[in-house]
Amino acid sequence: MIVRVLRGRVAPELVATFREQARHALVDARRHDGLLYAQIGRQALADGGEEVVFLSEWRNLEAVYKWVGGTDLLDTPVLDGNDTNFFESFEVQHFETYESAETDSQEVERSRTAGAALQSRG
Repeated sequence: MIVRVLRGRVAPELVATFREQARHALVDARRHDGLLYAQIGRQALADGGEEVVFLSEWRNLEAVYKWVGGTDLLDTPVLDGNDTNFFESFEVQHFETYESAETDSQEVERSRTAGAALQSRG
């Protein structure tokens, strides 16, 4: 699984327009095959702007590529029209979850079993 985190700062004069575009982006993301979770959060700033975060969790990287419309994952915020002019600044990060690889899950289970065995000896 892939966790996608977009953080950005929206200028005060663009907050209302951004909110509408963000709602559309959230609805759009939720229609895509491979999406497991999506949510947008905001923090009001003293100047009237907002710090926003758009969190989404995807089944795999291919699903993210389909939603973004290509492989440029770092420079594409994915809002309607992919308009980055809403943001005074933004960054996008992608994280592969530990549970995404079967071998990782098997490794975790082996660690748990070994840990339990050690505790029962002590």
